[in-house]
Amino acid sequence: MKPLLSIINPSFFYRILDWQNKPYQLIGSLAKVEGFDRYNNLIDLNSIFSSNPSGDPVDRTQTVTGPFAFAVQRPWQAPVIKQTFDEVMAQRVDYYVGTGEKLNLCWSGGIDSTCLVAGFLKHTTHLDQLRVLYSPFSVYENREFFEYLKTNYPALDMLDISGDVYLETAFDGIMINGHGGDEFTASLDESFFDAVRYNGLHKPWQSLITNPTLQEFCTEYFALSQRPIDTVLEARWWFYASAKTQVFPPRDSVFTTTASTSAFFDCQAFEDYMWHNIDQVIDHDNYASYKQFMKQYIHCFYANDQYLKLASKVYSPQFARYTQKKTELLNQQWIAYLSDRTVIRTPNLPLFSKREFKNTYGDSLEYLFKYH
Repeated sequence: MKPLLSIINPSFFYRILDWQNKPYQLIGSLAKVEGFDRYNNLIDLNSIFSSNPSGDPVDRTQTVTGPFAFAVQRPWQAPVIKQTFDEVMAQRVDYYVGTGEKLNLCWSGGIDSTCLVAGFLKHTTHLDQLRVLYSPFSVYENREFFEYLKTNYPALDMLDISGDVYLETAFDGIMINGHGGDEFTASLDESFFDAVRYNGLHKPWQSLITNPTLQEFCTEYFALSQRPIDTVLEARWWFYASAKTQVFPPRDSVFTTTASTSAFFDCQAFEDYMWHNIDQVIDHDNYASYKQFMKQYIHCFYANDQYLKLASKVYSPQFARYTQKKTELLNQQWIAYLSDRTVIRTPNLPLFSKREFKNTYGDSLEYLFKYH
């Protein structure tokens, strides 16, 4: 069986649509392609939930046909058990510890990555298996937690990856990040919250999604969640959980050729927890209460009342910037990742032409375009 797409780089990939004379319309950085109405409904939903949508939807329910042949890394399935958040965290930590690999915890300083570090330190005594990777921005974002780790866990391996460290170090083991923490908590950005406020999140979703054709699609699509989807918050949660989780290259890391990467919260256990507890996404009419249940978990490990009350989700860009810089320095720009970890690229990226693409791949990738 031929490998399918895992993720595409729209800057390059959509240019192939131009070469093939396939009509499409850009909405943000996403393409609505003629002839794929249900898929285009997902693009329209994305534009309602985000003022600048990015990251092509990959439908995990496998009921929406899109123009590109994506492999679904983890198909949607309804929960079969109900666990507490602490049980979910313990289960994830046990899974990683059980690999016997060196565990590189990518701590950006944000809520998700702080939560996963707290989870590992709470649920394992194998400190020699852990390595916390951080940057100066991590410390800027959450200095008190950094000082807490330094004081209370002097044996914990902590490595500042700024400067040339991230370029020159060949990390072993598994690179564990906090991805999934946003997508399974409705990816609630502050601008959307400011636009609708807490009361708006709890209004019927039809108050936000007003187009009759799109409403008809949503009624059918939301039913696939196998739980009631009545409010704007529930609709947003389901959209991001079902169609927006697959936005990163699979397993690979530009930090090294030997370490794999893993998203701590992109797992069935955490997804199941949120399915049962959407009401915990945000507590009240204050954006700082987004992911309050995670902050409470952190507070039980590291009692900082100010953090519990005031910490908010912020974009933690430093790891992404390191990744981007190394990608550019090593000339690892890419057109697409396939499900078998093959990277589609041409020799002279970011210069990219039809002739060069055809010389490299011929017609061997035509099967990735469903409109042929």
